[in-house]
Amino acid sequence: MLQTIRHFLELIRFSHTVFALPFALLSAVLAWSQPDSVFRLRDLFGILLCMVAARSAAMAFNRLVDRRIDAGNPRTARRHLPAGILSVRSVVVFTVLMSLLFVAATTVFLPRRLPLLLAVPVLLFLLGYSLSKRFTRFCHYWLSAA
Repeated sequence: MLQTIRHFLELIRFSHTVFALPFALLSAVLAWSQPDSVFRLRDLFGILLCMVAARSAAMAFNRLVDRRIDAGNPRTARRHLPAGILSVRSVVVFTVLMSLLFVAATTVFLPRRLPLLLAVPVLLFLLGYSLSKRFTRFCHYWLSAA
């Protein structure tokens, strides 16, 4: 069980998620510094949960759609899906669960409904980066916008 958890953390490069957290927190601090803005610990928890869940879903989805390309590249052939360390089904389930967690985590911000209303479009935009690599050379701009 612990080995499987470790494999999923490696699959989504969880260490990079931890590295990205300060940027999410900095955005929150800037928002809380505005007039009429109130710091709530619940909002901080929601921001962290949404960021981790959305990034985990996006990274797992990226590994899924790139698995055949990764299998043909000597540099990436040892990644979890091409090497058979994790099954495609388990990564699909993980991606769906993280996506649902992201949408559910936006309910932390209620009664403000905008995060919940935008959760699915934002998630689709994040996941879309993995596919944008197939049809545009400007996919890095897509990623930076995401």
